[in-house]
Amino acid sequence: MDPKEINARIGQAWKMHYTGKNDAAIEQFERILAEAADPIDAYWGIALSYRKAGNKEKSLEAFQQAADLIAIAAQTDAEHKERYFMLQRMVKQQIEQMADFI
Repeated sequence: MDPKEINARIGQAWKMHYTGKNDAAIEQFERILAEAADPIDAYWGIALSYRKAGNKEKSLEAFQQAADLIAIAAQTDAEHKERYFMLQRMVKQQIEQMADFI
């Protein structure tokens, strides 16, 4: 799948999430994840959408998947290492917060 198309679809799913249409966002993120190879942004978005929809277990699973992908990217993409370091800290915080609520 074309990266520009993936990014456009991720953007649409984020808009759904931001406007409170979390079930629709989840469906869109799930389609993206079924078709694309490891998009970190889609895992992050679906994790937030699941949390807003009240599915904390699925949210935590998606945050963990994002964390795993971020760790791999941090080791393999030296050009964007600082971005992945920041994302690692952010996802760790989300996972810790989620663990407090489960």
